[in-house]
Amino acid sequence: MTKDQLENTLYERMSAENEAFLADLKVKPVDEIISHAYEIICRDNFLMLFEDETPLNQRQLEVLMEFEHPLEALFDDWINRDSNEMDRFRDSVEACANDILKDRAEKKYGDPTQPLYGKSWQEAYACDEIPEWRADHRRSEECARAFQKEGGDAYHGQTFPAFLQKWADTFGKERCMFVLACTMRQRTGDARFYLPAREAAAKFKERIEWVGSRANDYAVDTHSCIVNAAMECLAKPERSKGTPTMQRKQSEPERRIQPPTAVIK
Repeated sequence: MTKDQLENTLYERMSAENEAFLADLKVKPVDEIISHAYEIICRDNFLMLFEDETPLNQRQLEVLMEFEHPLEALFDDWINRDSNEMDRFRDSVEACANDILKDRAEKKYGDPTQPLYGKSWQEAYACDEIPEWRADHRRSEECARAFQKEGGDAYHGQTFPAFLQKWADTFGKERCMFVLACTMRQRTGDARFYLPAREAAAKFKERIEWVGSRANDYAVDTHSCIVNAAMECLAKPERSKGTPTMQRKQSEPERRIQPPTAVIK
């Protein structure tokens, strides 16, 4: 017989064998039928493998044809093998739970009113809050990308205050200021960061320290004058409630580069 003929013949034999197996099982007590549930599923799966062309070669098909009951032989072999099926079940259970936790964490930190996650990776790991840590981390990366993509154009296009308001409304003012603080931390000593911006960034010093090198993931590659202007604008409501801070006198070029002032709520 050709390979196609062998496949068709083997499939027909196994189909007839399975029908006889099910017919015999139907007259059994309910408890016995339930005890064969797994076998029923496995037999169906083996049959499905032979519904289309199989990867088996002709000699392999001929060997299977030698069994009087090939479907029963395949099931017995499956049961007796050292299978890692339980490992796959465990992986599936873990993946299901992780997906739910991930979705909940991303929804939580997608809310701009949600404060930044307040634990380091090590602390999050110790208390099983890695989904929350990752969601917060991704949200800060998204926040940084949004500023880098649109901030410069908005600044030069005289729409900077409106952009900052939208940015803060989307990601939350605290996260936006954190992203700017990470950027300023990379450029320590840059004279284009004025005192009000440095004071605002200093509030995130402790957080940046335990974030460590990951703070670089949140830094933006945007001109320092634009970063300074954004930080001053976001921090303005906070400064107005506290003690007035002294600003050094700006030169004429520096005054020209400043965008219109705005208060970000």
